[in-house]
Amino acid sequence: MQTFLNTVVQEILATEQDLSKLRFILPSKRAGVFLKDILKSCITKTCILPKINSIEEFIKELSAINPIDTTTLLFEFYYIYKQHTPIQETDNFDQFSTWAGILLQDFNEIDRHLIDPGYIFSYLKDIKRLETLLKGKQKTDLIDKRLRFYEKLETYYVSLYNYLLEKKVGYQGLQYREAVDNIHLYCTNNTDTKLVFVGFNALNKAEEKIIQELLHNDIATIYWDIDSYYYNTHHNAAVFIKKYRENWKYYKNHPFQSLSNHFSSKKNINIIGTPKNISQIKYAGEILTTLKNTTQNYKDTALVLADESLLAPTLNSLPETVENANITMGYELKNVPIANLFETLFKLHSNSKQKKFYYKNLLAFVNHPVLKPLYGNTQLLEAINAKIASYNYPYISKSEIIKISETTAQDFECISFLLDDWKKNAHTAIDNTLKLIAALQEKTTPNDILTKEYLYRFYTIFQQLSNLNKQFGYITHIKTLFQFYKQLLHNEKLAFKGEPLSGLQILGMLETRVIDFKNLIITSANEGILPVGKSDNSFIPFDVKKEVGLPTYQEKDAIFSYHFFRLLQRAENIYLLYNTEADAYGSGEQSRFLTQLEIIKENEIEKIVVSPKVNKTTDEPKQLKKNKQLLDDLRQLAIKGFSPTTLTSYITNPFGFYKQRILHIRELKEVEETVAVNTLGTIIHKTLEALYMPYLGKFITKEALKSIQLKASDEIKKWFIKEYGTHITSGKNLLIYNVARQFVSNFLAQELSTIQQGKQLKIIALEYDLESSITIEGIPFPILLKGQVDRIDQIDGVTRIIDYKTGKVEQRNLIIKDWSLLTADTKYSKIFQVLFYALLYTQTNNIDLDAISLESGIISFKNLKSGFLKVNKKPITKDDLTQFTVQLKQLIQEIFELEKPILEKETNYS
Repeated sequence: MQTFLNTVVQEILATEQDLSKLRFILPSKRAGVFLKDILKSCITKTCILPKINSIEEFIKELSAINPIDTTTLLFEFYYIYKQHTPIQETDNFDQFSTWAGILLQDFNEIDRHLIDPGYIFSYLKDIKRLETLLKGKQKTDLIDKRLRFYEKLETYYVSLYNYLLEKKVGYQGLQYREAVDNIHLYCTNNTDTKLVFVGFNALNKAEEKIIQELLHNDIATIYWDIDSYYYNTHHNAAVFIKKYRENWKYYKNHPFQSLSNHFSSKKNINIIGTPKNISQIKYAGEILTTLKNTTQNYKDTALVLADESLLAPTLNSLPETVENANITMGYELKNVPIANLFETLFKLHSNSKQKKFYYKNLLAFVNHPVLKPLYGNTQLLEAINAKIASYNYPYISKSEIIKISETTAQDFECISFLLDDWKKNAHTAIDNTLKLIAALQEKTTPNDILTKEYLYRFYTIFQQLSNLNKQFGYITHIKTLFQFYKQLLHNEKLAFKGEPLSGLQILGMLETRVIDFKNLIITSANEGILPVGKSDNSFIPFDVKKEVGLPTYQEKDAIFSYHFFRLLQRAENIYLLYNTEADAYGSGEQSRFLTQLEIIKENEIEKIVVSPKVNKTTDEPKQLKKNKQLLDDLRQLAIKGFSPTTLTSYITNPFGFYKQRILHIRELKEVEETVAVNTLGTIIHKTLEALYMPYLGKFITKEALKSIQLKASDEIKKWFIKEYGTHITSGKNLLIYNVARQFVSNFLAQELSTIQQGKQLKIIALEYDLESSITIEGIPFPILLKGQVDRIDQIDGVTRIIDYKTGKVEQRNLIIKDWSLLTADTKYSKIFQVLFYALLYTQTNNIDLDAISLESGIISFKNLKSGFLKVNKKPITKDDLTQFTVQLKQLIQEIFELEKPILEKETNYS
């Protein structure tokens, strides 16, 4: 295909100029590779190739200023800032770094566009003064401080500019301003070499002035890549080039180049909507498979990622037909596994409190797969994981970690230095991360070249931070270090090595400048990505930017429009994919560029929405047929004894009963960051048992209850510490602790009120273990039933079996009319439990219900006002226990019935 670079080279060769005296200036280094290849293919005789540079390289040479990286620039700027700001108004480095980057970007734009700094900073200062005057009495110290800040902007700018100039380093804008100052000298001294500018579009004011000066002195030519359709229809893609033709003096006396006419040719355009980003990438892979038959090793084929963060899934989704691929954008270092290791390490220290680490951060760090080669054995990890949960450490110190992993303390030394307290010591933090990198390098095998490359790149990042901090000393806190680590990491990319001119080309949108492709696939063509949209962080308001000629989002939209539509000019097969789903990366709306294209190329577009095929699956409930082994296991369980909890777990879900009681599968014990419901229940049970134990078998008096009330607070605290730990000083745990105190206090007050009414209360048993056996037809062995009653007492001669509940229970939860539902519906589980206790109590104590009044029920601490909640609001009768026994035996028969499979039941927690 005839590309733009082909056309430029052919025109130049037709003039028979001495190529060795030409110098090509291109928008990017990437374009230079293609230009050099085209030159070699078009030149038929031996000659010296012309020099090829990117615009950045040319400006660096012209300005005689070396570029400075953004992190170093921030440190240098803070040095200037402190010199010109009163101590009482100076932000610390953490605060400074939150806004300084935005201001530096403004400085950069001011210089790139040759704005008079005195004028614009005076303009901004006057605006802020007017705003302050309009505030009137609402003016505050903060407003005054902000005004003083704007008054110093020019001082900051001039001081920084001169300081960097003296060091011969600078940000891009400074390089451009100095290059403009040097252009006359360059034109005077440069008499032999002719510059050829190729493929530029949106020039900043400095570039405009430099190129115009070179054109005026007849030592440069320029080639624009613009299609006649865009130029003649007032299309946004041509806005800059039209402006240059109309405004540049050069074109008053010189003809403008001929326009290309490729866009109007017939094209195969497909606009494809897909749900989610990953679907775009998968579908792009399918497109590449279909293109295999029409291309030779994907020559002249490009996959353009408008959202470059999708590079990783793209590489994993390339079809096998892609034998060679050239990737220009680089793989972001933040996506490699080691990046996550350091992020985990920083979070570990950032979230530490009083030299103790949050357990989730600690476990995430010590279990990180990158660290595993450092451990002598896996016992260290197993010990730490298990014991942190068993000791219930939400926060844990280094000494406590060593203590719980004492059997493997020697192995722990390999990473123990990373758990030193360096939250407020950035020097130690950097040194220890470098030490960690060295340790990982020692454990990396010689053949693992990729890991070695990763480690080296992280070494350079931390070494740069170390050098900067040794020079300036501004980073004192781990959070500041983490911030700059992320900033450096964001700019670091791993370059892919390969043959740049063969195979599939995978590029970002900016890398496509000047390059043309026959087959084109563009992903993420969504509004908000292509173009980016309004994201203009700046100290300079929009109106001021328009006034002085600084670019706004409107100019950025025009730049993206040019890049997009220029790519389409010479392409023949075009596939434009966008995400139809609304998510964090886009609105789900196709780009406005696609909508424009639908209007322009209405008859050449096929538009479809695709989605991955979803196979319908039916979720059949699990079922397990019983066999002799299972029946033997159930028999062993029955010999040990069925408790009401065991039986209600079967009622709730037979399959869950099988996993827990037969297979002994338990949920892993986890750290309780806040007191769990069951732990709160245990604490209250233990507290009441301890408080009432001295009065076992005795009648409770008013004096006894008042004595119990005095001891209650200390008893709750004791059991809190014993069952949960000492973490009850703040947050939710303190609230739950106070709730427990209130529960017990309210219960004891109710007990005292009962005594004061003249009722006699006698404690018969506390946390009382009950056991009894029953025989069931068809089961050739007795079934042991067992349970533990929270409390048995007598009140005015009526025996009560009491179960404490910390949750809310109402009387309606203890009413049953249809006894067949007792073992069929889990909402009757509370009735099942207290009747179970009543049955065991009457059997073990030979209770005659005709002679003795027995009540069984619940005291709910969240519903104390309802008092003792009895089953069916009445004493237990023989008929009640007979009905219960029938249902109990049927339930146990079902458990042992060979033909009855164990079914998974859908659990309803409502």
